[in-house]
Amino acid sequence: MTRRRAAPTALRDRAEQAASVLPPLLIAAERVAVTVAQGVHGRRRVGQGETFWQFRQYQPGDAASHIDWRESAKSQRLYVRETEWEAAQSVWLWCDASASMDYSSADYLTGAEWPTKRDRAELLLLALASLLVRGGERLTLLGSGIAPMNGRIALSRMVELIGRNPGVESLPAFEP
Repeated sequence: MTRRRAAPTALRDRAEQAASVLPPLLIAAERVAVTVAQGVHGRRRVGQGETFWQFRQYQPGDAASHIDWRESAKSQRLYVRETEWEAAQSVWLWCDASASMDYSSADYLTGAEWPTKRDRAELLLLALASLLVRGGERLTLLGSGIAPMNGRIALSRMVELIGRNPGVESLPAFEP
């Protein structure tokens, strides 16, 4: 029995609706007990970011706007406030395309339209993608050959890839 697939835009709308009722990235037990935070992640070194990292003594050539006047007022030296380098993670998502994903309870139960496992998997994949995009992560579909990207364009690209790509039955090789 061949089932028709939902339109990619309708699938994206359903995925975003499903994601909207979930707390932002509570997925997987708060991302394995808060070992990984959503969005930008600290790299444990000085760089661009919003999180305070450390004070260091002013050196000739430092911008005056980086001087922390409160800290400097406590001593006879000038101190510069440094922030931690923060960057988003790249996430590769994959959806199984094996024949087992065509299973549906519709063959055994009468009544309402029953979705296939593939329909549910695509919905969950896009719901997760929506949450990841909201968290500032970069993402792509594994096996697509497309580099991870962020923002609404990433979600639109994911919908497009799912709509046109029948997928692969086994997990493709990792694409660094």
